[in-house]
Amino acid sequence: MKRPALFTTSWDDGHPLDLRVADLLHKHGLQGTFYVPGRVAPGGSCNPDGFAVMPTPALRRLGAEFEIGSHTLDHRSLDGLPIDAARHQIVAGKRWLEDQLGRPVAGFCYPNGHHNAAVCGLVRESGFQYGRTTEDMHAGLPADPFRMPVSLHFYPRRRVDIARGFVREERRRLGEWRWPRRLPTFLAAVTRDDFGARFRALVDRVCERGGVFHMWGHSWEVDRFNGWALLDSALRYAAERVPAEARVSNAEIARAAAPSGQIRPLMEA
Repeated sequence: MKRPALFTTSWDDGHPLDLRVADLLHKHGLQGTFYVPGRVAPGGSCNPDGFAVMPTPALRRLGAEFEIGSHTLDHRSLDGLPIDAARHQIVAGKRWLEDQLGRPVAGFCYPNGHHNAAVCGLVRESGFQYGRTTEDMHAGLPADPFRMPVSLHFYPRRRVDIARGFVREERRRLGEWRWPRRLPTFLAAVTRDDFGARFRALVDRVCERGGVFHMWGHSWEVDRFNGWALLDSALRYAAERVPAEARVSNAEIARAAAPSGQIRPLMEA
């Protein structure tokens, strides 16, 4: 029997341009989860000046249609912080976001993808149901809901950069033997020259074989490389290939992977 296929997207940092991403998702009838910190503090490598996230009315409009998850209070990488400081970032960020939305939030995303066992434990203890990472080239349900992987970053990376990222991630996870699960998706991605071909190949693969396709990105990054037309085209293709019932939020991915979920955990495609 053919395994089910699921399609999800997620968008980090709560930039006001997230509303433009939401408009495109709505246009194509697709789902997305948006991870919002209290602010993006100055000093990061991607945004050294920092920025204010979207205001509360806009955040509530977004949350009326899409899942909103937490991304700490100040967008701080947690694995380099003292344990009490990391806990404060996680708990205060959750409290702030729930105050903005007027309801609980279930999902968390690790800033810059940085996490370790202690950080994952803090996220679990703080009342979240799952934590999303940036470990890419996966095409299956997460084995651990607090280390939810992704499939493809929405960015026109060169093939050599994809290969370097794959090797770097495997070195960081040395001894965990994650590469056999990532290898088929990596090979399908690295053999395509441009993002559009890469995206279509991975969507087709999941639709034909079952599994999960999870694209993630940043709205501010899309704007920097003038990728709005590319995003529109990619989402249009996904809408043509993915049936309505397979278009899900990150929270639904986490629930599908849980032992009590109606969809049982999948082997990697």
